[in-house]
Amino acid sequence: MTHPVISRRPWTPGRSARSRRLLTGAVALTLAVTAGPLVAPAVAATPAAAGATAAPAQQLKIAPGSEILSAGRTGFLSVAADETVSWTRYADGETTELARDDGTFTDSTMHGTASDVVALGDAPYLPSSKKITLRDMATGSSTVIDLTPYGYSYAGAVGTSVIALKDSGKTREAHILENVGGKVTDRAVTGLRFPARDMAAVAGEPGAVVLRYEPDDVIGSLFSEYIVVDLASAKVTHHTLGADFSRVALSGTHVAVMGHENNNRDDMKLEVEKRGDNQQRTTHSPGRMYDPMVGLVGNWVLYGTKRKVHEGWANFPQGLYAMPADGYAAHKVMDHATSVTPTPDGDLLVMGGTTEHGEGLYRVSVGAFAEPVAKLIAGTGEPTKVTVLDSEVPAVAEMDKGRWKARWRLSRPNVEEVAVTLRHTASGVEREVEIPIDSEVSTSGKPTWIELDWDGLLGPSYAPDRAAPNGDYTWRLTAKPTNGVGPDLSASGTFKVARKPAPHDYTDNGSPDLLIRSGGDLTRTDTYRDPENGRLKTRDAEKAGWGWDIYNQVTAVGNVAGADHGDVVARDRDGVLWLYLGKGDGTFDGPVRIGAGWGDYTRLTGGGDVDGDGRGDLLARDSAGVLWLYKGTGNWKAPFAPRVRIGAGWNIYDRITSVGDVAGGPAGDVVARDKNGVLWSYLGKGDGTFDRPVRIGAGWGAYSQMVGVGDADADGKADLVVTSDDQVYVYHGTGNWKAPFAPRELTGVHKSRSDELA
Repeated sequence: MTHPVISRRPWTPGRSARSRRLLTGAVALTLAVTAGPLVAPAVAATPAAAGATAAPAQQLKIAPGSEILSAGRTGFLSVAADETVSWTRYADGETTELARDDGTFTDSTMHGTASDVVALGDAPYLPSSKKITLRDMATGSSTVIDLTPYGYSYAGAVGTSVIALKDSGKTREAHILENVGGKVTDRAVTGLRFPARDMAAVAGEPGAVVLRYEPDDVIGSLFSEYIVVDLASAKVTHHTLGADFSRVALSGTHVAVMGHENNNRDDMKLEVEKRGDNQQRTTHSPGRMYDPMVGLVGNWVLYGTKRKVHEGWANFPQGLYAMPADGYAAHKVMDHATSVTPTPDGDLLVMGGTTEHGEGLYRVSVGAFAEPVAKLIAGTGEPTKVTVLDSEVPAVAEMDKGRWKARWRLSRPNVEEVAVTLRHTASGVEREVEIPIDSEVSTSGKPTWIELDWDGLLGPSYAPDRAAPNGDYTWRLTAKPTNGVGPDLSASGTFKVARKPAPHDYTDNGSPDLLIRSGGDLTRTDTYRDPENGRLKTRDAEKAGWGWDIYNQVTAVGNVAGADHGDVVARDRDGVLWLYLGKGDGTFDGPVRIGAGWGDYTRLTGGGDVDGDGRGDLLARDSAGVLWLYKGTGNWKAPFAPRVRIGAGWNIYDRITSVGDVAGGPAGDVVARDKNGVLWSYLGKGDGTFDRPVRIGAGWGAYSQMVGVGDADADGKADLVVTSDDQVYVYHGTGNWKAPFAPRELTGVHKSRSDELA
């Protein structure tokens, strides 16, 4: 037989009695300690038939974070995340707390294996115990084996047999102790090929135990010897070499050893031998695996990497795989696993998960097609695949009141490529928003909230360029598990975007549109806020009509005719005023004649709600300097009520602009620029009149045009757009009547000097 080359781990004397701070005083056990048999009726159960493990009457429960320690015919032993050790009965799911460990012993026989008999110690750190209580959970009886008179250290148990170690100076001996009728028997294990420096009980099945030991001064101790000891005779019946700290499985017919050869994690070796015949060996290379686990079911070997559902990476195998003992191709049985233990009848109990049934304790047995299958017997209630546990998704996104915030609680945080895609149902226009996951959150293992703070824009994810229209939407949340466990997450739902009508919105998306008249062509360009810097920008202009050179004034007036969208009025050279109804798709209906006699007005301005009735109004200054109010009626056939005189003296201004509420008053305001370039503010009082003028400041003579564009930054206050040559600026309303505008911002709106904005 060729010996694998295994690197040597440093040797520390008395490893099993390593220095630890131990608790003293009362031992955390729920049973009395005695030298003879005793009965505990409170936990007694009807013994199961000797030939089969009792099947659960219903699916049981197990605490999240638990690991499996051992399994008997009537129940199983597990350790919770807080190191509480408990026995759970298959028959009714009743759980009995037995101890609290200072450590977790999932890869040993410390608490026993493949039996209803549970080994409990008299110290919180089990290997330091001297009095070992063997408690039969099927009958409620207990026996005690006291190692103190022998000077032995505790190594593990199988059924009613205790494996103990005798320190003989440089080497160690293994002993099998039994308490028969109150009398303890002690037999030394014979048949070792080499003197042993260190030893541990690492696996077992009814009637046999596997011991691992470091051969003393043999080939430099570059390997570990694994021996199968028959408990009845205390003799070695099988031996093999394997990597140090390998995981071992034992069945009635085979021995499996899995570990990293030469301490190289990229060089995992799995060796399966038939018991009693070292020549019948199968060697398998599972690939890159850390912290291996191994088990045997019939003629199958089960192996994998111990990984919790939130651990690991996709380029490392995460599942529990089954392979015939003679080495054919392997297939996945579970999506991941964390601990494994044999049952008395040759099955395996595995703590882990499958995407179909979730997290919990599974029984792996040979199924109807002669292959291992996993069946959930005790669930934690947690999903294995990434799922949405909870969500807070507002049914309506009121974008004129602020950003839309939604969030989803994921079952686990180790995900990547997390994105939410929002889609406007009518147009199909989408926006994909990527959501980064903090590295500390992704490794926490706890359910986490994924949050979306939507700015209301659609378009390419790298450069969204359009405000989202009102209407129906779908959302789709997607995420990819970083460890490859389970399918990609895909969750979806619906919501609506809804806003109040905006006076300068012709596309039903809440953002102001600018009308640009150049010669006889009328174009419309939609504005949006650049998500990178908040700058007001526009998309490419779209043709809204032609032949508009017949008009000498074009004015946006807001909703005056009853629809939800902004309207436009235009006066021709004969003084006739015409109404263009906005259709909400960026276009206008055919002109409707309002009436003649409008030629006497030197200035028309609209868009603000001056009287507070929720409809846009039109202001008109005549040649004598008198300002008149035309209230919007909401009737497209007669969109304006008869005029109402506001006051005289308005000829001192060369610009008059209805801007909406910029100063925090009850209605729309007006700004007016005098011939010296000083801008004045008139606060609307809500009754169709204005307060006395308030001086805003000088220097406004540089602007050739002023347009009350509405709320351009969705802060609830109206804004003012101005032009200087080919530059376009915006003054955002502050809501403060003393200083109604913030400092100007340069926009991304492009126009030529001859273009007229409305």
